[in-house]
Amino acid sequence: MAGTRGDTDVVAAPRADTDVAGKRMGAEAAGAGAGCGGGGMWVSSAPLRVSLAGGGTDLPGYATRFGGTVFGAATDLRVTVMGRRARRASGLRVCLDSCGHAESAEELANPFAREALRRHWDGTPLDLFSSGDVPVATGMGSSAAFCVCLVAGLSGAPLDAPALARAASDIEIEGLGRPVGRQDHYLSALGGFRLLHFHRDGGVEVEDIDVPPEHMRGLGAELLLFHTGTSRDAGAVLSEQADGTERGDRDTTHRLHEIKELTAPLTEAVVQGRFTEVGALLGRHWELKRGLGARVSLPRVDRAYDDALAAGATGGKLLGAGGGGFLLLHVPGAGKDRVREVLAAHGMPEQPFAFDTRGAVLHAL
Repeated sequence: MAGTRGDTDVVAAPRADTDVAGKRMGAEAAGAGAGCGGGGMWVSSAPLRVSLAGGGTDLPGYATRFGGTVFGAATDLRVTVMGRRARRASGLRVCLDSCGHAESAEELANPFAREALRRHWDGTPLDLFSSGDVPVATGMGSSAAFCVCLVAGLSGAPLDAPALARAASDIEIEGLGRPVGRQDHYLSALGGFRLLHFHRDGGVEVEDIDVPPEHMRGLGAELLLFHTGTSRDAGAVLSEQADGTERGDRDTTHRLHEIKELTAPLTEAVVQGRFTEVGALLGRHWELKRGLGARVSLPRVDRAYDDALAAGATGGKLLGAGGGGFLLLHVPGAGKDRVREVLAAHGMPEQPFAFDTRGAVLHAL
């Protein structure tokens, strides 16, 4: 069951503690891994997100032609990265997907770390470690949060949250050539509930959506998140949608237009606390999304979703690109236990989470 996190201060680190969503990072907190604070160590963390409506319209193939809009929120599930200045002569020691030593960024197997270090590492010997609250490639923007953490820790210049999001998304889109959008990076860097507008010229406009605390609690009480047990590469799933958009496929374009149009009523329903409408709108979003590509859903996910609706859920969708990962469901009233039983029978355990107003945070030690 989802809950809420208020706008609370983070416990102070010994030297610096900067919430990059709320203000510009100070020079000390934004220092590179080689000299972040007097101890040469930093810890950055960034939230995973829930995309509620508009997902897919932030992809460049659509946004540069029609403009995209996404409504989403940060959660208290996070990715954390620690960097430490090493005393050896050269190279990197990394514990990311696995542990090992490398003399240069080019030798790293993790493509996100490799590209981030190419762009933001000054070459000083560095130890780098990461951890996350959920498995990777499960539709909650873990690669984006990881890139946000890396840029926050490695960057030698002060960055505000939008600049941090842009630099992190450039790693994936420009550096790695992945067919993804920028929504995950902005939601992770900024935190809270946000309505993101992706303009045709590549600009991003951010609206801070003020959801009353009682409605955040109410929505949190009625949203359940389940892990399907399947991971996937978002780029591979999204490639079919991107190809359809590039070809001017009318069905793909129509579906994305309607997905974008859902952002306004869903945002209004959340702000005004009309949660039954939230469920129905999530369900309509999923109906449209499933038609964007053969890999967006899986037969076992479709069966579990149908059984959840029969057990009391009003609607829901796979998070992110689809193809597995996490299934978000709206379940009002007393139906939650029955839905949990049904999803457990499909081998899909619940993942507790809370909404969180915090974005990326950097501690310099």
